[in-house]
Amino acid sequence: MRHENETGIDLDAILIGETDLAILFSFTRAYFRVDTECPYELVRSLRELMPRKRLIDLYNAVGYHRHGKTEFYRDFVRHLRNSNDRFVAAEGARGMVMLVFTLPSYDVVFKLIRDHFDYPKESTRAEVIRRYRLVFEHDRAGRLVEAHEFEHLRIARDRFDPALLEELLRDTGSIVRLEGNDVVIAHAYVERRIRPLNLFFLEADKASVEAAARDYGRAIKDLAASNIFPGDILTKNFGVTRHGRVVFYDYDELCFLTDCNFRDMPQPTTPEQEMAAEPWFSVRENDIFPEEFPQFLSLPGSARTSLFERHADLFCAAYWRGIQEKLRAGELPEVFPYRADRRLTNTRVAA
Repeated sequence: MRHENETGIDLDAILIGETDLAILFSFTRAYFRVDTECPYELVRSLRELMPRKRLIDLYNAVGYHRHGKTEFYRDFVRHLRNSNDRFVAAEGARGMVMLVFTLPSYDVVFKLIRDHFDYPKESTRAEVIRRYRLVFEHDRAGRLVEAHEFEHLRIARDRFDPALLEELLRDTGSIVRLEGNDVVIAHAYVERRIRPLNLFFLEADKASVEAAARDYGRAIKDLAASNIFPGDILTKNFGVTRHGRVVFYDYDELCFLTDCNFRDMPQPTTPEQEMAAEPWFSVRENDIFPEEFPQFLSLPGSARTSLFERHADLFCAAYWRGIQEKLRAGELPEVFPYRADRRLTNTRVAA
């Protein structure tokens, strides 16, 4: 629904059922910033419509993220008291910048910035924190997982798998310490746990794999429309939600799309250039060559076919430069939080 002018409003879509509402109030979207005297009552009314939604997500969705963090911590402590499993390393590829662990019985992951980053990562801790802050403040377009920042978490030492605790003390020793029978974590990001896309491709049936591949391309385009370039588009950095939506969760190379320089791959003009093992042309820090993307994407055959059929333009520099031109001209392409078949046309209601 939009305020069109003084004479009325436009209805853009009709949402049907819990799934439509859940995507609208997703942990991957910007807050609504609702001004209400009693968010408690509003959130519980919304939960009647979306009973599977956690209170933390609903508080966040209406703009009360501090309430959401408090609700999360209460729920987390309650869960620790009523469970006995141990924290373990999260499934998926090992992060070169972030150390990620989870409690199997609880649907979040804890992400800690490593003391030293693996080659070829060249970011600093401050730059990583800045990028997470950008995600918090920017339009997430339904494709960036919200990360809550916590300090001085205290968790009983015996709740950690010994191998994980050893890794924490070794690789994040600047922010993790032992204090008596507790592990104290000075700084962490907490995100909803979702299935890494690279693992989903190995497990799902053919139809689901193809649908996820198409939505993977759509996710990259939605981010582009909101002036975000993921930096690293490998499938290990994306995940699949319970509604089958592909979202991005690795922010250490994320940047504004308008800061990138998308280039066509230079064509060799001599045999020496054609056979060179290293680039024979100059490459600046922000240069990006979309034609190279397919070389780094490990996709099952049917997923690759689906992605190229629907989103082959992602691998052309002209597509990215076109989005940049629109953004620099002040155009803000809309990313709708509902399916196209939910949209209405030319429907107006009097104010």
